[in-house]
Amino acid sequence: MDHRIVTYPAIFKPLENDVYVIHFPDIKGGITEGEGLREAMKMAADTLASRLYNKADLPKCSKVSEIELPDDGSFVAPVSADLTEASHDRMNYEI
Repeated sequence: MDHRIVTYPAIFKPLENDVYVIHFPDIKGGITEGEGLREAMKMAADTLASRLYNKADLPKCSKVSEIELPDDGSFVAPVSADLTEASHDRMNYEI
């Protein structure tokens, strides 16, 4: 099985208590959060997959150097997701 892997930049905004809000500037509705950086990265990958797994035409990916960050401790990190696996998981879940 061929895998359809995508990578998009995400903005991670740290909040209190080690919580991060994650936003994908290129993905409509691409926002989530996680407690701790590890969970935040997992939640970001899940959100990316769920927003794109059934899309034939993917949104254009911004260059990291062109993303403007607020002065609040936010940072940009690449997030990858396997859309083939996400599609398979969702088909099995719907049955």
